[in-house]
Amino acid sequence: MQRSLKFVKYLSRLGNEVLVVSKDASKDLKDDSLLNDVPENVRVIRLKAHDINNSGLIKKVYAKFFALPDAEVFWYKFNKKEIEKIALEFNPDVIYTTSYPYSEHLFGLYLKEKFPKMKWIVDYRDEWTNNPFHLDSFSSRIKMKLSKKTELEINSKCDYFITNTRFMLDNFIADLPELKSKSTYIPNGYDEEDFLGIYPKEKSDKFTFIHTGALYGRRNLHEFLSALKELIDEGKIDKSDIRINIAGNVKDSQIEEYKKTYNLEKEINYLSYLAHEESIRKLLEADVLLLLIGKGKGSENFYTGKVFEYLRAYKNILAIVPKHGAAGELIEETKTGVVAEPGETREIKNAIMKLYENYKSENNYYGNKELIKKYSREAQAEELNNIINKILEE
Repeated sequence: MQRSLKFVKYLSRLGNEVLVVSKDASKDLKDDSLLNDVPENVRVIRLKAHDINNSGLIKKVYAKFFALPDAEVFWYKFNKKEIEKIALEFNPDVIYTTSYPYSEHLFGLYLKEKFPKMKWIVDYRDEWTNNPFHLDSFSSRIKMKLSKKTELEINSKCDYFITNTRFMLDNFIADLPELKSKSTYIPNGYDEEDFLGIYPKEKSDKFTFIHTGALYGRRNLHEFLSALKELIDEGKIDKSDIRINIAGNVKDSQIEEYKKTYNLEKEINYLSYLAHEESIRKLLEADVLLLLIGKGKGSENFYTGKVFEYLRAYKNILAIVPKHGAAGELIEETKTGVVAEPGETREIKNAIMKLYENYKSENNYYGNKELIKKYSREAQAEELNNIINKILEE
């Protein structure tokens, strides 16, 4: 969501007239503070949500196993005529659709067929049929196979194609070579204005790790906590030195499992879901920021959304991610932390020790701040603005 929000914010500042069409997400987990980023001159139209995930058990099961490409297809089906009316009223030069959810691209496909002269930009924040998280379950793999034809049709008919990593873009081009001439990747980023006036409220006297964001599937704390426990048991790290903050929408049962499994009842501190500003503040209060991408097919292809705010926090990062993947290369390029390969316990232990020893001595930060600047949201919006101007001239 933040990727789209920041594009809206800075595209508007660059002189574009921006119209946002979204769903009424009143039942969803949301952070109202982010609405402050929507410029006053940007019109937002909210269409009724047909959220089958908030329905009864039978509908939820249908959404999970049978709705193609995803549960938001019902939002598309019930609102496509309304979208057509909006397009007729405002006559946009460019349509921009972004996923996940992939059903949003169905709106773009529908409008492109109705109004061929409108330019259409497709943006993928996550891969679709090659998404590693979809490949982890049998039901998702079946849905991805059934969605492949739709994915190729969307990608073929758009006027310009964007992903947020080079690895992801290469995968899409391998499936559809014609994309090469009309595509690029624009990474996620950070907004410098989000950091203005935010300072740590307190500085802990402990070596403090923090993970912000969701924990699910292969993205979990087990490898990190297991390696940390071994170091504590070996007497290399003093348990009383450690604090581990967890912020985000994480189940209480998951937190309790971590505490009991690794004997870290006092050291693990669950902060729950935090508003964006408070989440940034907690990054600034920590010593090490935890970045996790579990091992598995396709995991090298993407960043997590939080990594760029991690970069801008100017704190050391412990990245348990594929070394030769998008996130690992980013950390190495910017010199913002230590990368350890998932599944390699010795590497993870060595990375933790390196950061712990640094904390015990000078607690130095070696990140390349000038290089980090190229990942600002403002710079990325300028790149998107150039793409818009380019396709309008064609």
